[in-house]
Amino acid sequence: MHSNRPPPPEYPQRLTIALFGKRVQLKNAIGNMILSSKNAFVTISNSHVVAESNLFKIINTADFLDEDCLYPDQQIIDFMAVSHPGPNLFILAVDSENTQEEKVVAQISRLQDAFGEKITAHLVVMLPDLESFHSLGHLRELFNILLAIANENLAKECRKWCQNHQPFLYDYKHYSQDVVMRRKTVLEKLRSNPQCHNGRPGDVPTSPHPSQRVFPAGNTAYGVSENIFNIVLLGLTGTGKSASANTILAAGNSQLDPSQLFKSEPSSMPVTTQCEVRIMEKPFGMHVRVVDTPDFFHDQLQNPQAQIEECKRYCKQGQCVALLVLQLGRFTDVERGILENLENKLGWMIRESTIVVLTHGDDLKGNVEEFVNAHAALRNIIEMCGFRYHVLNNNSKDIKQVMELIKKIPNYKKVFPKFTKKMSGSECLVC
Repeated sequence: MHSNRPPPPEYPQRLTIALFGKRVQLKNAIGNMILSSKNAFVTISNSHVVAESNLFKIINTADFLDEDCLYPDQQIIDFMAVSHPGPNLFILAVDSENTQEEKVVAQISRLQDAFGEKITAHLVVMLPDLESFHSLGHLRELFNILLAIANENLAKECRKWCQNHQPFLYDYKHYSQDVVMRRKTVLEKLRSNPQCHNGRPGDVPTSPHPSQRVFPAGNTAYGVSENIFNIVLLGLTGTGKSASANTILAAGNSQLDPSQLFKSEPSSMPVTTQCEVRIMEKPFGMHVRVVDTPDFFHDQLQNPQAQIEECKRYCKQGQCVALLVLQLGRFTDVERGILENLENKLGWMIRESTIVVLTHGDDLKGNVEEFVNAHAALRNIIEMCGFRYHVLNNNSKDIKQVMELIKKIPNYKKVFPKFTKKMSGSECLVC
């Protein structure tokens, strides 16, 4: 006997909702409220975290609205890739410590700067209490936005807010669509393989919830699995850290686009003001991450502790070599104790994994061993590093000097098992 009941209605279109805001715990709570789950979001992460149901795909974003965000452009590209072709709804979650009008306006303006002024037609500002809801009411007309307070009916309200809107579409005014789509492909591969879902140490889900995924954020380096070795350049302003990093990058790929190099120019003021990362795609048989760091001791460096914490992510025992860059013929009082001071800041005896790199090798007159022995303070640093040192001429394109540098990495044969010892200057570094 056939039933006369009509077939059940199909699920309405699944909505993609992006959560922005400064407080991860608040965004987690809102995401869980929409998904009617207590543990869909529990991760405290600087990455984009995604959880899904039949009705919603929720993206809890990394805070690239923060002025101190290290890699805002890459964070935005990653978000665009994860949410492609565009979210149905943007929610800006404002916590109780950031309800001042100027702070709310600043966050809305940053969203507009990133995605265009039309974003406000898809934006709901979620406020923590009735007081801020009333005091900020005039922002509705000023920005053409919705204001709301989270409640148990939030999922239903989200669907109502999206009823008369097509999904937001990116105009790719600031970021190339090709770049976003390439990044989307990378992230989808990472998502399909949870074993390499993240390239940044420590950013792992703290919940086994099957719908939750942590997507790498920040620099594209984080899209590479942790089967990667870090080359971290340390030293003072003007010693040639960035130029040395570029010499290493060029040895792995002589056809590098200038935009792939680190900014390098002679200056007494810091040119590198934050940790910057480039990935070398298996030049020595595996991925290598080259990390250029700022001068942690320069009094003009902003947020030095944040930069030190970022450096610690890469400068870990067994996963890196530290290149302490000093300039031949220039040795300052600060550099006399630089190794000990760096160890204090980074929290371990990096001397066990450090090579002293002497730049301006083209200025060297005579034998380098005689030069080192003639300068007691320099010799002392080199001795603390197990007499590992190397001279670089950053004006030379001869990749042999980089090959010789790699051979001085402690236990390099184990680190780079495919590294070849028999390579001419015109050959690739891959076996």
